[in-house]
Amino acid sequence: MERDVLIIGGGASGLAAALAAAEVLGGQRVAVLERLDRVGKKLLATGNGRCNLTNRNAAPEHYHTAHPGRLARMLERVPPEAALDFFAGLGLLCDTQPDGRVYPYCYQASMVLDVLRAALERAGVSAVCGQTAARFCRDGGGLAVETQEGNRYRAARVILAAGGAAAPQFGTDGAGYALARAAGHSVRTPYPCLVPLRCAAFPAGLKGLRANGVLTLLDAGRPLRAARGEIQFAEYGLSGIPAMQLSCLLPQARQPQAAVDLLPQLSIEEVRGMLEARCQSSAFPTLETLLLGLVGKRLGYTAMKACGLQPLSRASAGLSPAERGALAETLKNWRFAVTGTLPWAQAQATGGGVPLCEVDENGASRKCPGLYLVGEVLDAVGECGGFNLQWAWATGIAAGRAAGQAALEGTPGQR
Repeated sequence: MERDVLIIGGGASGLAAALAAAEVLGGQRVAVLERLDRVGKKLLATGNGRCNLTNRNAAPEHYHTAHPGRLARMLERVPPEAALDFFAGLGLLCDTQPDGRVYPYCYQASMVLDVLRAALERAGVSAVCGQTAARFCRDGGGLAVETQEGNRYRAARVILAAGGAAAPQFGTDGAGYALARAAGHSVRTPYPCLVPLRCAAFPAGLKGLRANGVLTLLDAGRPLRAARGEIQFAEYGLSGIPAMQLSCLLPQARQPQAAVDLLPQLSIEEVRGMLEARCQSSAFPTLETLLLGLVGKRLGYTAMKACGLQPLSRASAGLSPAERGALAETLKNWRFAVTGTLPWAQAQATGGGVPLCEVDENGASRKCPGLYLVGEVLDAVGECGGFNLQWAWATGIAAGRAAGQAALEGTPGQR
């Protein structure tokens, strides 16, 4: 098969690239290679099945990359408003929440995929499924892609949209990095992001509990970043959006710790004073009642046990100043040694990848003329909240348009 533009990967960035290229060239000149039996399967799992399509506040401060300046310029090519215009043109009605998150109006990820597939069909773009790209090679003035299944596909321009390594059950197992290396690119070591944190010696009493608070990632006691929201406690450690946000920073920490603040609205001095006053009050006669109204009962009991206190066997008045201080410190700064994250199958996104300095603002490779790189294969990962899908749409649309125009004009690939 021969096309003007060939996209490797039928995920979010690949489908956006295909439709953008088809606008320039006409769909009959564009094809998508997908290793699974259907394109877009990973989209169905985004936003817990609701598909947080983008975020109107998408900006470099919501992303992690080694090249923030280049990332900013790439985001500017297709800002959230342009991405929403793109979907409006496909017939998708969207709903914007006060915090900037955007969902399809029906809150169903399947609807986003349906409008993308329908648009591909209308445009005449070929989606060739069950084909796993194995290698690139130069073929005359263009590129050829050979698959594990023994087929060969030629194109004037190739867009690598094979994704990262997160959620391999949806077909993204990191194979795109090998293709990028074969084309002359370097790859920053990929690592799982937006994934729960594993902690050492995690108290069994915390399993299944949730609490609104602030979670801080520290390196040898030095705070790196904090995130506020619902913290979830599991048998392995910490989950919930705060933990997942901070997982993107884990490679920066040599001695990582997580600090949980269960009472972020109060200072440590206020908590100490409150505990002292309660210990002197007849309204809180025992340790079993000491934290009543402050934190959940099981959570409070476990915090006391972490301080060496037995909540069912002592009177509050018997607590020493040192014991009250230790309990206050636990409620405000409960620390856990972080040993890593859950595996790739539980990760929502990938950190690391091809450095942004190796592509231009449209994703055109500076190493391999005629090749474009988009989406998660690049060294950029966003926070929770629609930022990663915005990156996929932005890079996919920009690369699709640029590749289509270059193929139309017959211009040489970007160096």
